[in-house]
Amino acid sequence: MDLRVLKTFEACARLEHFLKAAEELQYAPSTVTLQIQRLEADLGVSLFVRDGKRVIVTEAGRWLYHEASTLLRAVGAIRLTVSDIASGDKGSIRFAAIEPVASQQLATVVANFCKDRPKVKLTMEVSGSRSIAERVQAGELEFGICSAPPSKLMLEFEPLIEERLGVMLNINHSLADRDSITASDLEGLTLLVKEPTCIYRELWETAISPTGQSLFSYMEVGSFFAIQQMIKAEFGIGIVPIYSGLEQEDSLVIRPIADLNPVVTIGIAYKNQNFLGKAALLLMEAIRGIRE
Repeated sequence: MDLRVLKTFEACARLEHFLKAAEELQYAPSTVTLQIQRLEADLGVSLFVRDGKRVIVTEAGRWLYHEASTLLRAVGAIRLTVSDIASGDKGSIRFAAIEPVASQQLATVVANFCKDRPKVKLTMEVSGSRSIAERVQAGELEFGICSAPPSKLMLEFEPLIEERLGVMLNINHSLADRDSITASDLEGLTLLVKEPTCIYRELWETAISPTGQSLFSYMEVGSFFAIQQMIKAEFGIGIVPIYSGLEQEDSLVIRPIADLNPVVTIGIAYKNQNFLGKAALLLMEAIRGIRE
């Protein structure tokens, strides 16, 4: 018993006619007859009783027709799903990105991708660069948007954008009307910074290491949104990547740090493109568009 024979049987039972089944399937009538005979021999039962040119399905044949129809529909669905996965119209993607790249650069790209491919199950996480790289290496994520991973993880890395750090200020702050700020301007001020494992915190500390950290007062805040709100309430200044989307016209501005100009490269980290599904590859291609 194979799927081709079951398909022939299903057509014969549905049409109650061998010749009509042969025409529908584009088989020679003798091929249909031979397949039904072999199926009956294999099962050891009669599936049809001839009535002139028509055939009548036996009780065993009616049961088999029900089961065969269900099976053929399932096989059809399997074929369609596999085809959709191969074309990228179906499947699953799990990836992660750092903030604020996730909200400022990727959110619209991901939304448009999901609208174009609604059958794809997509999960986008927000995490730190180090964690993202480790999870990509462990196979928990298809790919990640982060800073360059350590060489020991043996991941591929495609640079996308370069990000520069700036200073977020309340619009009423005395430094807010300047075009740029120097590190010395920040002495004695309370700096709101992310946690030590954050790439932007690491970038800041690397940039000011010759100057010395003792000149600044720090407060760790685990969320850029929280930093925004605290500065909006006129407490402290933030060390953040320069994104116009993080500014708020009536209350917040971001100014570059002229004498340090700390820069970090953000890109796509993955293990091997040959192991990625079509949907993941298409999303990666869409994300590459942010560097244009």
